[in-house]
Amino acid sequence: MSMQLLVSALVSVAMVAPASSATKPTAEGSAAASAPTTGEDAKLKRAEELFLNGRQLFKEGSYEAAILAFQESYELSRLPEILYNIGNSYEKLGDFANARKYLDQYRAFAPEKERELLGRRIQNLDQRLREQEDRARAERERQEQEAKQAEPGPVAPPPVTPAEPAPEPKKDRVFGPAAGVLTGVAVVGLGLGIGFGVSAQSQRNQALEHCSAAGEQTYCDVDARPFLDAQKSRALGADISFAIAGAAAIAVIAIVAVKATRKKREQTARLTPWGSPRGAGLALGFRF
Repeated sequence: MSMQLLVSALVSVAMVAPASSATKPTAEGSAAASAPTTGEDAKLKRAEELFLNGRQLFKEGSYEAAILAFQESYELSRLPEILYNIGNSYEKLGDFANARKYLDQYRAFAPEKERELLGRRIQNLDQRLREQEDRARAERERQEQEAKQAEPGPVAPPPVTPAEPAPEPKKDRVFGPAAGVLTGVAVVGLGLGIGFGVSAQSQRNQALEHCSAAGEQTYCDVDARPFLDAQKSRALGADISFAIAGAAAIAVIAIVAVKATRKKREQTARLTPWGSPRGAGLALGFRF
């Protein structure tokens, strides 16, 4: 519908009241009828102003303000043609539901030749409304999916690594490797000492077979000499072996004693061999 036709309709409605009021013959009746006419004229004038204002706002793209102006104009004039303009404004805003509502209301008052076109427009709005709802639903589902993906899932507890068993503390053995070696030395020395001692005694007995006693003196012939020399060398070997065994035994005792008492100061045992024309042996010394 053209704007000129709508404005003409508003003006024509405003002109209906004076013609109807002319039937009253008396001055009192004329005065009584003129008051509502003046009020109706003011309403229609205001409706026309609001309509023109809404038309200008529609041209400027201020569709929400245009809707307010058209709705107020419709409330004052009750012209169904204004419903058409309200529906157009809602369609421009993308509010297809309200656009369909107002165009459907206007279709009830529209001329016969316009109804078919309005019906197609309403069907088109229904289609656009369904597409709009589908897009909104798809957008909501997408946002929900993104929100689910963004939510932190249950945090798996870190794998429990079995604690390594603590190493067993070293046993502070009193009888350590050094004491074991020295014990072996003592045993070997003792065995050698006994062996040399037995051999020396045997050589002495054989030498005595070549000797004879004369009073307090003992005389040996030449054949006894080898046995006597062997007896001396065996006796010296026995002495050295016993000395080594004794020294080793003393060292073992000392080491065991030191470890047993757990002294804080380090003690070092030193086994020093010694020898002289009269014999040989091992000397055990301690350094503090």
